[in-house]
Amino acid sequence: MLCNSSQVDLDNIDEKEFLELQDLEFLDCILEEGDMLYIPPKWWHYVRSLTTSMSVSFWCSDYDS
Repeated sequence: MLCNSSQVDLDNIDEKEFLELQDLEFLDCILEEGDMLYIPPKWWHYVRSLTTSMSVSFWCSDYDS
């Protein structure tokens, strides 16, 4: 797994190990054909495909860490 990836399985959260996630606030959406999702830098996100799809990701380092 990548070093910037979460160790939490969001499809099957171990509530005993990750107590703080029980009250996690989140946004949920389903993208339709032709839609695009912009995720701002440093935002945690989880993506799951419901059908065959293509994902393109790229990172720019024009901002301070």
